[in-house]
Amino acid sequence: MTSRNNIIAAIDIGTTKIVAIMGEVDTDGRLRIIGMEKTVSRGVKRGVIHSIEDTIGAISEVVDRLAEKTNKDISTVYVGIAGQHIRSIKNRQFKYIQNGIGEITKQDVEEIINENFRIPIEVGEQILHVIPQDYVVDKEAGIRNPIGMAGRRLDGNFNIIIGRTASARNIEKCVKEVGLEIEELVLEPLASSLSVLSEEEKEAGVVLVDIGGGTTDITVYFDGILRHTAVIPFGGDIVTRDIKEGCSVLIKQAEALKIQFGEAVADLVDEEKVVTIPSVGGWDPKEISFKTLAQIIQCRMEEIIDSVKFQIEITGLHDKIGAGIVLTGGGALLTNLDVLTQKQTGIDVRIGYPGASSKIILDETLNQPIYATGIGLMLKGLNKPRKKIQNQNTDKNKTGKKKGFQKFFSALFDTDDLKM
Repeated sequence: MTSRNNIIAAIDIGTTKIVAIMGEVDTDGRLRIIGMEKTVSRGVKRGVIHSIEDTIGAISEVVDRLAEKTNKDISTVYVGIAGQHIRSIKNRQFKYIQNGIGEITKQDVEEIINENFRIPIEVGEQILHVIPQDYVVDKEAGIRNPIGMAGRRLDGNFNIIIGRTASARNIEKCVKEVGLEIEELVLEPLASSLSVLSEEEKEAGVVLVDIGGGTTDITVYFDGILRHTAVIPFGGDIVTRDIKEGCSVLIKQAEALKIQFGEAVADLVDEEKVVTIPSVGGWDPKEISFKTLAQIIQCRMEEIIDSVKFQIEITGLHDKIGAGIVLTGGGALLTNLDVLTQKQTGIDVRIGYPGASSKIILDETLNQPIYATGIGLMLKGLNKPRKKIQNQNTDKNKTGKKKGFQKFFSALFDTDDLKM
C-alpha cells in the first residue's frame, strides 16, 4: 500500500449528494485521483446539516466504499463549508505608525488586519477570515503591499467572511463520528474556484457561479483578489419542485425530466416535442411538452440569474469582469443555461470544468461541473506545503478538540489565497 504521506482525501457534503474523493501525489507533484464514491444526501438542506444521524450515515457509506475500492485508508480529510449562513461584509481600519522608524512593518499590517476580528457581529456567528483588498498610506490609495513604505498613517479596506459557528461544529461532529479528523475546513466557493478558474481569469475579473442543489454560491475576483462572496438560497432543487408542481408529477419524475429533457431557454425548444410520463397508481400516462418544461425552468433560472446580476452590480465591478461569468456545479449542466445567463447579464459566459488545472490528473467521469467543489478541496490539500501534508497524521494526535476547531478557521484562507 502507498504511504499515507502521499494521500489526500476530501469530502463534499452537499444538499443533494455527498462525495468522497481520494488522490495520490505523484513524484512530479501532480495529484492523481484514484477513487471517488458518492451517495444521496438526506441530512442537508441548503448547504447546512439538518440531520446529524443521516449525514453521519452517508459519510460513513462513501468513506467505507472508497477505502474498499482503493485499498487505502485515510485519517484526515479536507471538507467544505457553505450554506446561506455564509456572508461577507466590507470594513475599513486604520492605525498611526508609531514604531520610531516611520516605516510600515509586517507587524503593523498584521495589527490592522487583526483589528477586524474585533468588530461586532451577530450572536452565534464567527469571523472566518479577513481578506485584504487594498491599503492607503498617507492618503496614497490603491496600495497592494504597504510593507517597507514610509508613512505616518496606514488604512486598509477589508472583505470579512462570516459564518455560523454551529454549522462548522456540526460538520466537525459528523466527520469525527466516522473516525476522521478535519485537516482543513474550506469555504466551498473558494474550493470550486481553485478547480475551475485560472489565475489569469482572477486577475482580469471573473464571477464564479456555483449552482448546487440547495444554494447558488457566488464569488467575484478582480486583480487576483477575492472581492465578494454571496449565497443565493435557491439551487437546482427548487427547479425540480417547480417542475413537480407545474407538471403534476412525482418528485423523482420531475428530477428526471429536468436532467434528461430540461432546457433553460424556451424559445429554443421544439414545440412539437413531448415526453410521456408512465402511469402511477392506476392513473393514465401523462404527456408533457418540452416547451412547457422549458418555460417552467426558465422562469426560475431567470430569478436566480437576476440575483447573480444584482450581486455583481453591488460590487461596482460589472464593467471590469474581463473573463466573464463561469457557471459550475450540477445546475451548470442545464442545456442553454449559459445562453440565458449571457442574455440577462450582458456578460460572456462559459461552463467551468474542474479538469482545467494542470496540477491534477482525473478522468472524464470526474471532469464534470458537479465535482468542482470536491476536486477543489483536493487541490486545496495539494497546495498545502509538503511538510504539512507529510505530517498530517502526527499533527492529528497533537491537536485537541478546541485547538482543532480554531485551526479550521485560521486555515480557511492561507497566505497563497490572500496574495495581492
